[in-house]
Amino acid sequence: MANAATSKTGQGRTYGGQSSGERQADRRERLIRAAIATYGEQGYRRTTVADVCRTAGLTPRYFYESFANSEALLIAAYKEVTRIALDTLRAAASALEDAEPEARLEAMLSAYYTLLRERPASARVFVAEMSGISAAVDAAFEIGLSKFAKLLAQTSDPEWCETDEGALRKTGVMHGLLAIARSWIADECKAPIADIVAVALPFCRILIDRDAR
Repeated sequence: MANAATSKTGQGRTYGGQSSGERQADRRERLIRAAIATYGEQGYRRTTVADVCRTAGLTPRYFYESFANSEALLIAAYKEVTRIALDTLRAAASALEDAEPEARLEAMLSAYYTLLRERPASARVFVAEMSGISAAVDAAFEIGLSKFAKLLAQTSDPEWCETDEGALRKTGVMHGLLAIARSWIADECKAPIADIVAVALPFCRILIDRDAR
């Protein structure tokens, strides 16, 4: 039998070394991981709350403990996928800290497309499942794309700074890169990553093209 004691952190009783707050956080993480896997396999629109809970090994009551509805879970799953992708790109750039910006940018793009190919469920959440759901989902998606644009631009030019004038150009660049990723994934990632990087690089250069400002 698990030991039970009153938590000193104010998060409820402790069972098996975890407070109620920690157990809830663990269940939330399990639901997010299950959502990424399930959305990646069958798509968001064809996935029910029951499907996600079944994959997570939890009952629906635990779903509503953490999420108001399926859209809230989709946004949480997207944020997690975005976090993983951004961390992967930063690590690729850091590994070439003394290299020229162009080489670091190529390494980041290569790491990004490698991630999409090796983790197809996460790739689907990022590139295919976020369009046309709701205004809230669209807003979360645009925030994620903006984070990518900022990272790519600052890697290409450490002196780059975001301006209102460049916002439309940034949106165009990121949706162009997204279209490349979607086409590549639809073709089962057959083209070599180096070829995809070569296609994507000119889009990234537009982010810091001073003549376009």
